[in-house]
Amino acid sequence: MQEIMLLFAEKYGLTINEVMAEMEKVLSAILSQWYRLEVMVTFRHDLKPEAVAFEKVGGIVLQRVIDLEKMRGTNSILRQLEKSLSMAAVLKQTRQYKYYEKEIRWGDITVIDCEKNYHIEIEILPGKTVTAICPLNRVGLHDQNSSSFSIGKKRAFHIRRVDPVVLSGTPRLKVMLDRVSKYLVEALLKEQLVGVADNITIRCTKRYVGQKSFVVTSRRIPKSAIVAVSKELGEPLQVKFTQNQRCS
Repeated sequence: MQEIMLLFAEKYGLTINEVMAEMEKVLSAILSQWYRLEVMVTFRHDLKPEAVAFEKVGGIVLQRVIDLEKMRGTNSILRQLEKSLSMAAVLKQTRQYKYYEKEIRWGDITVIDCEKNYHIEIEILPGKTVTAICPLNRVGLHDQNSSSFSIGKKRAFHIRRVDPVVLSGTPRLKVMLDRVSKYLVEALLKEQLVGVADNITIRCTKRYVGQKSFVVTSRRIPKSAIVAVSKELGEPLQVKFTQNQRCS
């Protein structure tokens, strides 16, 4: 049993305890449906599963041990278990990636689908590439018409949302990106200010995508940083230094 759990853990990126919990949940649900009783499946210290059915008779709750070795329908159980483990893996992945919402990452445009949405290969966690979607309506017209925003190009994106979804019966991680957020302006400027970004407050007060962004800062920032961000976004930045005034 331990070998099976290890295989599942490796396949779905879960811990042994997480695999065990899913197996207990799935087996309990299936047996409860089959026996039309409340059935609880738990793993003993030797990792052997034990199933106990609870039945109320005359106001007294009776317990009955179910012999799991005589169970049939193992293929059906395996399919449901695989589905449950797959969902558990996606939910775990979602919790990990959810932390990075509102941050920015650089990613490669790999596909533009029939609806003109952009598919982006991006590393939200170091060394782990995921395919995210940047919808057409989250890309400025100036980007849509630019050769620098095409397949094979690496561009900066704002991580808008991370959610679990089910596509054709298969659980998936859905990462939504955009190029129109004011956060993208702020984060790109901070990215330019290596070593001093934590000491500077930067706020994009207005953004007219592809036209102009208005930014206020608590300290002066180098012109080179402004030029670099303006080039990436394809729009001029008006940056105002507000001395002795909080801009957050």
